[in-house]
Amino acid sequence: MKRNMAADSPRAGASGGDRAWSRLLESISGPLVACAAALPVCVVISLSAGAGPFDLIAGLWTGAWGSADALATTLGKLTPLLLTGLAVSMAYQARLLNIGCEGQLMLGALASAAFAASAKSLPASLLAPLTLIAGAVIGAAWAYPAVWLKQKRGVHEVITTIFMNTIAIHLCEILVLGPLGDGTAIGRTREIGDGAVWPPVWQYGAMGLTIAPFFAVVLGFLAHFWLSGTPWGFEVKAAGCNPESARAAGIEVERWQKRMFLLSGALAGLAGALEVVAVHHRFYRAFSPGYGFDGITAAFLANAAPGWVWLSGLLLAGLRAADKWLQLAVGISPSSIYIIQACLLLSVAGQPGIRDGLGRLVSNLRAGGRMPLGEHARTGEPESRP
Repeated sequence: MKRNMAADSPRAGASGGDRAWSRLLESISGPLVACAAALPVCVVISLSAGAGPFDLIAGLWTGAWGSADALATTLGKLTPLLLTGLAVSMAYQARLLNIGCEGQLMLGALASAAFAASAKSLPASLLAPLTLIAGAVIGAAWAYPAVWLKQKRGVHEVITTIFMNTIAIHLCEILVLGPLGDGTAIGRTREIGDGAVWPPVWQYGAMGLTIAPFFAVVLGFLAHFWLSGTPWGFEVKAAGCNPESARAAGIEVERWQKRMFLLSGALAGLAGALEVVAVHHRFYRAFSPGYGFDGITAAFLANAAPGWVWLSGLLLAGLRAADKWLQLAVGISPSSIYIIQACLLLSVAGQPGIRDGLGRLVSNLRAGGRMPLGEHARTGEPESRP
């Protein structure tokens, strides 16, 4: 039997510990760095609006989590952000970028609303699941051309998904004003059947909170365990990290890329379907305020880790839930939310360098050394002393 030479090494335990610390830092660094980067921006916005330096931060907290109604509002906005973030994360496991979640969400929502409105005679046991399936199938179908063009013609998926977003948004408008509309000029479908509606489990004001956000969180954890604890998840990660080595090992890289991209589209379509059955009960023009694009921020704020997207999604949902409170109670324009969100996205772009620096710092602290400088920072060798 072959011996594991790494295990015989006296540094094997330390290396394993370093890897564990690095994985932990990689998981939590995204939200922490983003929040730290947004704090001074919040102070500047507060002062420029004539408020106290921390009034914006206090207003965000109160509007998002300061009461039972605020928490319910935040959780209600979590579902589409989490699912679109999960959609982007799953595609990224195969190193594909799905920028088309907005269009997939819109078409998935329209398909589910049209189906549930036209099949009201079906029993609830059939209508409810089929409505969600309709949204997921249409979302996956709208994602297919992008991955097909990627594999057959070499067209980058970012370009095709951006174009398909525009097509999907205008196509939804044409359909909802035409054959799928309710006959008015408002631009909306008919209400869905009662059998497809998810009843609220928490009533707040005129709205109600369903189990949709908790369903989305469960999907996120299932995706995490599937990727980390199954042979299929290992193949997906191998296909994404090193396609050539994966092919040499017999892994069907192109097939896994296609499957993950279709799964990504299905999750985005499911996000739209859940908004229909749990919140709006119909589709209308301007259905999404940009949930598909916010999902990109949610995904990379969590370092594209499906098990952590719920945390970044909760942060973004809190920002969206607090916008009206900021204007009414604090006197700060809700547009400040988009400035903060832009800062979060910019912090995501700088995370790799920050994360590498933190990883080196932890490794050297555990080894009892000091942070290497200059050439030693690049090589990792201890600095010689005279």
